Amino acid sequence: MKVKTYLINLKDSTERRERAMEEISRYPFMDIEWVEAVNGKELTEEETARLFNRKKFCSRYHREPLPGEIGCTLSHKECYRRLLCSENEYALILEDDVCFLSPEDVEYVFKRVIGLLPLEEECIITFTRHMIYYPKNSSRIGTYTLYRLWSAYGTCAYLVNKQAARRLLSIERPFLVADDFEYMAKHGILVQGIYPSLALDASTMRLISSEIIEEDSSTIIWRRKPTFWEYLKGKYRVLKFWLGLLAKQEVERGQPTTKEYLKGKYRGGLFRLGILAKREIENGQYV
Repeated sequence: MKVKTYLINLKDSTERRERAMEEISRYPFMDIEWVEAVNGKELTEEETARLFNRKKFCSRYHREPLPGEIGCTLSHKECYRRLLCSENEYALILEDDVCFLSPEDVEYVFKRVIGLLPLEEECIITFTRHMIYYPKNSSRIGTYTLYRLWSAYGTCAYLVNKQAARRLLSIERPFLVADDFEYMAKHGILVQGIYPSLALDASTMRLISSEIIEEDSSTIIWRRKPTFWEYLKGKYRVLKFWLGLLAKQEVERGQPTTKEYLKGKYRGGLFRLGILAKREIENGQYV
């Protein structure tokens, strides 16, 4: 079984391409196709404005995009376009700094994961790092587990099916960083991930330097800080997520949910306030 694999690499980065090909050559099931990465630093202002929605990016992330981030997003967009133009139902997307952590497990895990990849539903499966996942929505794959994710980061290795690629390409002028999986999950794409991670980018592991995104974070220009209400809204969403997980666990154990507990405390408080008010009235005091 061959898996169409797009390898993103800058045209002049021959050493990184050779390193990536040496890494990938161990896995004959990968059908490699080189995709020339977009160098965001070489785009003119007119090209950037035509290809990327800077205004929406600033609205979402409250800062200006780095040239490398723009180039990275456009590079992945080209992979989605090629997938839609092909006869393949899915593809593996790799960046040229990919490093597989357990080479002996790669082919076994990929074949099992592909068997679980839905073709009718928009889906992305990442093999890198993730932060928040749904522990009840899982599938065992040997010593690995496939979870549904809420948040993850890194795009050095992931599977994407045609449905998800079509959804991402429907954004005429992209405005997301390539690994904004939280946005994808919120907008109908099923995002899943392997735990423990099967791949990491060598630049994060400090084995090589990053080329697509190599700007110092000190060059980031922040448009504005989130407003107080935006800050509270973000905290509320996180709290709601964790309370939901806690409530689900409590229901499974036959315990009253946190919401029911708080509701009972609220009613108890109202009752005690009523008794206190009655006593004050009887004693001739103001409530």
